[in-house]
Amino acid sequence: MRRIFTIARWELRKTKSSFSLKTRFLSFIILILIGMTSFFAAQSGLHINDNIYRVAVTDASIARVLQSEAKFEVHVAEDAGSLFENEGFDILINGAKIYYRDTDKSISALDAIDKTIKRYDEARLLSYNDLNNTFPVWITIKNIAREQAFQTPSINTLPQIEKSNEKKSSAAQQVIEKIPEKTAGNTPSIKEITEIKKVSLISGQSLATPSHFDPPVPFKSVVLSFIFIFPIYFIAQFFSSSIMDERIKRKGELLLVSPLNSYEIVLGKLLPYLLGSMALVAIMTLKLGGSPLIILIMLPVSLMFLSTSFLGAIIARSFKELSFVLIFLSVFLSGYIFFPAMFANIHSISIISPITLVVRLLENEAVSVSDYMFSTTPLYLLSILIFIFGIFIYREEDLFTQKSIKEKLLDSIQEFIKRVPFPLFFLSIALLPLVFSIQLMLIVLMFNFPIRIGIFFFIIVAAFIEEIIKSVGIYTVFSRKMADVTTVNALKFAILSGLGFFAGEKLLLLVVVASIAGSAFGSVMGIGLLVFPLILHVTSTASSSLAIRYLGHREYLACVVIASMVHAAYNLYLVRSVVFG
Repeated sequence: MRRIFTIARWELRKTKSSFSLKTRFLSFIILILIGMTSFFAAQSGLHINDNIYRVAVTDASIARVLQSEAKFEVHVAEDAGSLFENEGFDILINGAKIYYRDTDKSISALDAIDKTIKRYDEARLLSYNDLNNTFPVWITIKNIAREQAFQTPSINTLPQIEKSNEKKSSAAQQVIEKIPEKTAGNTPSIKEITEIKKVSLISGQSLATPSHFDPPVPFKSVVLSFIFIFPIYFIAQFFSSSIMDERIKRKGELLLVSPLNSYEIVLGKLLPYLLGSMALVAIMTLKLGGSPLIILIMLPVSLMFLSTSFLGAIIARSFKELSFVLIFLSVFLSGYIFFPAMFANIHSISIISPITLVVRLLENEAVSVSDYMFSTTPLYLLSILIFIFGIFIYREEDLFTQKSIKEKLLDSIQEFIKRVPFPLFFLSIALLPLVFSIQLMLIVLMFNFPIRIGIFFFIIVAAFIEEIIKSVGIYTVFSRKMADVTTVNALKFAILSGLGFFAGEKLLLLVVVASIAGSAFGSVMGIGLLVFPLILHVTSTASSSLAIRYLGHREYLACVVIASMVHAAYNLYLVRSVVFG
């Protein structure tokens, strides 16, 4: 442990000396500006739609109605027709007549005007004291728990609301209830309505009519959560740059010839960046008045960004290639982290992302231990996996050579096979967090498609990913000539790899993915059955292994496609009632 802290202190001094005072000052200013921008956007919202529609009117009273919406740029003129014809306006309102162009933007402007006028009329009606006569039917909205609607049984019937004491999802379903008409003497005033019901005269939610039922999108909290992510991403860039600089200038050779182990060097270099990122998260949590649990939630996120930055710096051959690798990984991680959080108040699928938990805490909602485990376990496991495989190739023959990314990744797998007993069995288990994380991201993406299309494409892509993971060890053994390329070995390796994947899949999925176990996606991921998935994994892996044996390792992609077809056919049969109706 003392060695690790020694490397950490050395890394901290080296990082400070690597950047001039001017660079550090500018970086600090950029960090502050982005934080302030995110905070301002969360408080006041984004205004990218301001003045996107240009409207020419002849009546000033109509202009005042449209000017209540920032999206309209309104011009009042007697010759409004001339403006419409010559100045490229989207809409012309001439007296009681309205004119528009045959373009998508103009038609969208028409729809926006219709909604604006409705909101204006509702606000005007709410200003009357005789609200019972203005709105003879009153309704209230009750939020009740409901079951999620992506379960496997049937997609032809709507989910039914049942009375049950079982634990439900936190998503809300809106129900309308008629309120008995009040007497004239008890008619509330608009002041009482706004004070008791907390109604805004301009808000679209002032009236509880079906046209106003919009799912709540936690825009403010999601933007605020970006404040926590950016410093982590920023520090991860320093981490990768430090490692890449040592490789380019060959400064890391001094560490490699020291009595330190590779893992001690890597952990020592990692420690200051991890502590720095978590310190920034803690400061921002304190400033925003958030729960201290946010720090614990952001820990696996920080580990994930730092681990991918570390691996990228190891496998890249230049700073240019490093930029490409980090951009690709950052886009994928950002999508995984932020996209599900947009469904935080809508669907349990959002719990895939740790940012959903941050959003809940920022909105003063509770976060359970099971939610934390489900959301963060994949990131913990995957970041540890990446660090382990990165440490395997933290050596001279990989750090200071111009091997391709593919060759370095195969080097790390080869080192795993050399060091671990029953390597192909345990390699499939070790790589499961990667499969699991990719499949969770696929669920988020496919969830936005119609259920049949989403399940179909999820099956194809998930099968392809799983077959790559199960066969990559066999490919490494045969391509690196670590064993004889025989039919017996191909079958033996397939059985070991398939058994390992099956064992790890059941252990991980049954513990972590309980919330989606009954869904069609959960069925595809192998939850709930034992014998048939075991046969499937061994059979599909044997297909790719035998194909590598007879077609050669150079046709590896075709071998994986063959195995994926076998795997996908089984999964399609499993959820045939959903995909094919």
